[in-house]
Amino acid sequence: MPLSVNGSSFRNTLVQNEKGENTFIEGVGIGEYDAINNTSLFDPQTQKFQRIASPPALQYGESNDLFCAGHLHLANGNVLFISGTGRYYPGGRFTGSKQVNIYDWQTGKWSTVGQMKEGRWYPTLVSLADGKIVIFSGLKINSPNQINPSIEIYDPKTEKFQYIDLTGIENSPFNTYIEDGDGYDTIDLYPRVFPTADGRLLITGDEAGIANVLVQSKSKKSYLMSIDEDATGKFSVSFEVGPERYETSKAYGTAVQVPNSEDVLLIAGMIGTNDINFGRGGKIDNYPGARIASSLQRWVSPEHSGEKNGKWETVEKFLETPRANVEAVILPNQEILVLNGGKYPEYKPIYEPVLMTPNSEAEGGYSIKTMNPAKLPRLYHNGAILLPDARVLSIGGNANRVAREKDGTLHVDIGRDAKNNFMIAELTDKSGQAKKFTIEEYYQSPQSYFAKNDPEHFVPAEIWQAEIFSPPYLFKPGARPEIIEVPNALKYGEFGKISVENATENGSLVLVKLGAETHSFDFGQRLVDLPIKNIALGEKSEIDFQAPTNSNLYPPGYYMMFYLNDIGKPSHAQMVKLEVS
Repeated sequence: MPLSVNGSSFRNTLVQNEKGENTFIEGVGIGEYDAINNTSLFDPQTQKFQRIASPPALQYGESNDLFCAGHLHLANGNVLFISGTGRYYPGGRFTGSKQVNIYDWQTGKWSTVGQMKEGRWYPTLVSLADGKIVIFSGLKINSPNQINPSIEIYDPKTEKFQYIDLTGIENSPFNTYIEDGDGYDTIDLYPRVFPTADGRLLITGDEAGIANVLVQSKSKKSYLMSIDEDATGKFSVSFEVGPERYETSKAYGTAVQVPNSEDVLLIAGMIGTNDINFGRGGKIDNYPGARIASSLQRWVSPEHSGEKNGKWETVEKFLETPRANVEAVILPNQEILVLNGGKYPEYKPIYEPVLMTPNSEAEGGYSIKTMNPAKLPRLYHNGAILLPDARVLSIGGNANRVAREKDGTLHVDIGRDAKNNFMIAELTDKSGQAKKFTIEEYYQSPQSYFAKNDPEHFVPAEIWQAEIFSPPYLFKPGARPEIIEVPNALKYGEFGKISVENATENGSLVLVKLGAETHSFDFGQRLVDLPIKNIALGEKSEIDFQAPTNSNLYPPGYYMMFYLNDIGKPSHAQMVKLEVS
């Protein structure tokens, strides 16, 4: 069952002490709806969310808030959560906590393994071939809005972290000067980082962005990082400057590793600013040259390009409409579903998903087709993930902030003015008449109200309803194949056997890594083909296959195994553990 975590809306409160000095009370929500338990499990069969306990609000005497953490499945199936909000300062400034939380999927309990050396608000986590986790970026703990120029490597076996400062390492982003830029390069927040077949990590340059926190990088560079571990277990890293991209770094786009490949796709996003309010209320002229992209950029791997560090190709107008805060979900048939987001990061939602189908004759390697629209707007903080029944769960979205008075009056934040002050609007009905909404009405009818003087539907602070998209392959004719028997674990390169009902002569078998999605980026999803070596057709067909061989691209852990028949209709998934011998 997918785990859903949304933090606690800042578990610290800014107050004044007896001397009139500003101070913080740790572990305390700032309003009636702020300290609620926002952790839950989703059951695809019942289509119900079950609330479960959140981690303790205080840990090691400091706030422990999962809001804007990074997370990833460990090889044993538990989920590692890194950092979260240390403190929120009015005006959109944040610090990152040093907290580490682990969710045990078998017991439903939370635990910790200590703290990191530094805070990491908006971090990125990447699995290595042996199950260790590399942690990139994030905001520091003591200085608001300061990017952490380091990495930490977590070893689940020893439950220890190693810290590596990147500022003095040759060719690292923090030690590479950008001509005609803003000085030295950087690794921005929630950086889009992917493994390569030879074990290096590709730092693409794209990132998540955050309003009024940092100036967006103007770099077109990408980097490849190598990691070495000596006999004592000490790590060292080195960098090579990768190929230049055709666009500068983008915020509020998405990225995905091509199924059954090490190629990487960067899809849509925003160029020239990371102000999340860009475009709302006509705020375009404030950022000359800034725009929402519709492009597809593809890093073509050394294997496919013949270049040692690969090369970048781009399709400038890949999507019909420029789009921000999109999600990309890998489907079992190797198609990619692009959904959610809007024409701007927090304004003018786009409801129609786009299906990317592999096509070697098309630019970028994919042809696209528009799907039936969703019913709810999903902008910033939306999420989407593949379910074991081969459908796609779409949740969340909170494009604006809301405050509630004791009398029930709602005030909504619609951005900031030229002096960086919050602009507050009253809600109206479609005719423009002011109207009060209860908190229940506000969340249950997200398209029934408007902000004053704005013809667009007002997108609420949070979308509480989930939606499920059924891809076209579920409507293909004939019976759906089903995996009846499957091994509990697979070893790299070894052979296995499964039993399938309704199998066909030319079917296929794939593993899809369990996802870990936040902020328009799934840290975990991967897809790999399992070569079928033999098939004995019958009422219960016996299929022999080979497990993956490359643990760099497909790290140890739990995967969903799907069988697809000759017309691409998938089975329900069976969970399989891929492990090192």
